[in-house]
Amino acid sequence: MPLALRLALRDLRGGLTGLRLLAVCLALGVAALAGVGSLSAAIVAGLAAQGQSILGGDLEVRITQRQATAPERAAFARSGTVSETVRMRAMATRPDGSEAVLAELKGVDAAYPLYGALEMEPGALANRPAGAQVAIAPALADRLRLRVGEQVKIGNAMFTVSGIIAVEPDRVGEGFTFGPVALVDLAGLEMTGLVQPGSLYRTHYRIRLPAGEDPAGVGKALVQRFPDSGFAVQDRSNGAPGTRRFIERLGQFLTLVGLTALVVAGVGVGNGVAAYLDGKRGGIATLKVLGAHSRTIYQSYVAQILIVSAGAILVGLAVGAAVPWVVRLVAGDALPVAPRLSLYPAPLLMSAVYGTLIALAFAVIPLARARAVSAASLFRGSVEDGWR
Repeated sequence: MPLALRLALRDLRGGLTGLRLLAVCLALGVAALAGVGSLSAAIVAGLAAQGQSILGGDLEVRITQRQATAPERAAFARSGTVSETVRMRAMATRPDGSEAVLAELKGVDAAYPLYGALEMEPGALANRPAGAQVAIAPALADRLRLRVGEQVKIGNAMFTVSGIIAVEPDRVGEGFTFGPVALVDLAGLEMTGLVQPGSLYRTHYRIRLPAGEDPAGVGKALVQRFPDSGFAVQDRSNGAPGTRRFIERLGQFLTLVGLTALVVAGVGVGNGVAAYLDGKRGGIATLKVLGAHSRTIYQSYVAQILIVSAGAILVGLAVGAAVPWVVRLVAGDALPVAPRLSLYPAPLLMSAVYGTLIALAFAVIPLARARAVSAASLFRGSVEDGWR
């Protein structure tokens, strides 16, 4: 074993007094950085794993302000099982007209949903709305003070609230909405009289493909077959692109916050190392009297810093890696997508590298000062030149 490492290990036998501040600051900073990175990666992985349920199919074709033509529908049907959904904004009004709320009106066919399940809260009149029935989101029920069995007016039609929606399987994949959802079937949507030439609405065709089919290839073939159709095609590999971008950007922002916290922790690292080495001045001078080279002393204390830093970084990585488990346990129901529990090496490796760099960057000045301690200071006090 090299002499410097042997001296470092022997010096550490006396305990970590003086290096505890280094260990605590580094562990907290690395834990923050690793936790943010692991949670962001876990949610993105959850989005990818639940792509079919989030999107509502293996493939989705969106058309704006029109429905598919007969040849287009036939092409969709040849690709797999098809579900049609129409989305638009509408005003939901109490029967007496006293209150009105902007809602996201959603008309679905009998095949909806292709993946997942539409669930209602206890007390629903039916598992899904039919005809003059509507299922509404809890927020819409609260704002209009509606209960199951009461009526609400949407467009030109009066609907009976058949249930309060508990689970809307493709809600995350729908992206940003201006109001809570009101779910009807396609016949109910036609009753409203809102789908007219010039109306702002989007038609979604979700397709469940046979096993082994490539969604990207099928989508590309549909676009090539109908080049002037204005199709917007999306597959299960990226079921909620808006949510994914939001999570990734939020993760980047919080990573910068974590790096800032780690840099602030570096101030504590530098102070801790400086205090530790100030207490070792007598030992350093003694080693020099006995013939130790300044390089050997420098390497010895660098080794000590790295050993303690490695332990602190491992603790921080362990805490950061556990963040997805803790978040899912504490706030799993409040998240739009449950994090996929696993170990994610990339954010952990990045956190370890940054932690090591911060430890070395803030320790280098105290280490340089320790290297410059004069052997004469053991006998006549501090006689070395002043530090600029």
